[in-house]
Amino acid sequence: MIENKQFKCVNCSKNVGALFRNYGPSVLKLSKCEHCKGIVDKYIEYDPVIVMIDLVLISKEAQRHIIFNTDFKAYWKLFIILMMLETYGIWRNDSLFNIIVNSLCNIQNNSTTNTTFIKLPQQLLLNNLESYNMDCMDWAREEKDGVDLFIWEKDFYIQFISTLMGIIVFILIVHSTMRLFSTYTRNTKVGIVKLLKSYSLANTSLLFTLPTLVWGTHETSPETRLLHYLLVFLYMFTVFYNVFTVLYESPRLFTTVILLLSHLVKFIMAFHMPPLIRTLTT
Repeated sequence: MIENKQFKCVNCSKNVGALFRNYGPSVLKLSKCEHCKGIVDKYIEYDPVIVMIDLVLISKEAQRHIIFNTDFKAYWKLFIILMMLETYGIWRNDSLFNIIVNSLCNIQNNSTTNTTFIKLPQQLLLNNLESYNMDCMDWAREEKDGVDLFIWEKDFYIQFISTLMGIIVFILIVHSTMRLFSTYTRNTKVGIVKLLKSYSLANTSLLFTLPTLVWGTHETSPETRLLHYLLVFLYMFTVFYNVFTVLYESPRLFTTVILLLSHLVKFIMAFHMPPLIRTLTT
């Protein structure tokens, strides 16, 4: 029998003392929840593939199983891999962020035309604003062809640092806001391990950007890319919403507002940080 007051029932999210009782070498009985009278964690007997399918289907029960009832030690590896994937998408100029920046900053060159640039009305362009004009010019970088490889390698590292700082700020905003408004949340005792594990779990939806990153060509229109990345973002936001609702047991509207604010700040940081780092490193 495993005794741990940090385990949770995957059905009602109440704390439980044990996931199962072991009566012998081959006799194992799953514990029942005293609150909802259901099996505390049915996923203990499930194949990992079934758990993964339920995670893709945004099952709160599967998310509680991973976050609270498993010893998921490889979360930091997943965290780094997904952060590098996010960095690569922006560095390669092939992400929802790039489409928004290229369109708002009116960046048209061989890397953006017919791929990640959509014509917008003049009044919506950021390069009309003096405070954004310099950063827009910085994002309109030279073409990769014929440029020293060292420059683009350095640019990847700069983007990696920017992505890491954006993620840190995102996590800090979510966690500090949840702690600050503790009256709206039932679970405020969230450790850094569970927080990073939850973020990594939610961010796995970023893997759905791979089809466009791997097989997308210049023949893929900006509108098609935008639709694909928007669908991925909507799915990702839904997963983040579910995961942080499970983690903090917070109200739906409150969680939605916090996540929207955090994503907005992360986007603004992703826009301003690389130009700033380039300025400091030149």
